[in-house]
Amino acid sequence: MSDRDSVYNDPAYDITSVPSWKSPPLHGAYAPNARLSARARAGIGAGVVVLAAAGMVAYSVYSSAEVDAEVRKAQIALDASRLDLERQRQAADLAKAGEQETDAQRARREAVQACVAKAGGAYNAIADCGKAYPAVDAPGMVNTSRSVASGDEGGSNSGVGLVVLGVTGTAVAVGWMKRKFARP
Repeated sequence: MSDRDSVYNDPAYDITSVPSWKSPPLHGAYAPNARLSARARAGIGAGVVVLAAAGMVAYSVYSSAEVDAEVRKAQIALDASRLDLERQRQAADLAKAGEQETDAQRARREAVQACVAKAGGAYNAIADCGKAYPAVDAPGMVNTSRSVASGDEGGSNSGVGLVVLGVTGTAVAVGWMKRKFARP
């Protein structure tokens, strides 16, 4: 094969033979009468349809994600407001429970007052009597004797009888110990 048989030596592509005032001939897609084939136009059309459909699906997914995020924000805000309302309700119940005195608390208070009165002006009379008669239940605390004795979540008041029985038993035991160990 000689040098002149090469594709690159074709006179149509040889720009040295073209005068400078004339542009080289255009071939392929750059030719003035070049047109796409029906198959190429169908491929480009299909590609455009696929891109448009993908764009619409992507936008749909994006917009639904935005709506879901807004709904989630609203749910979180609603949950936060419910939690705040529940806290306020518990605070109100605690304040109401703090204002009311139960039978067990009244019995303890009377026992402590009687103990302090008997102790007279002793230095630690209040602290000693408070230790001798411990608090049965405090506001805001779950009454464990009620929940353990009845086995439920505090739906019935059967535990109140046990608390009163316990306070009465403690008072009787303290009275018996005073009589037994009293100084003659």
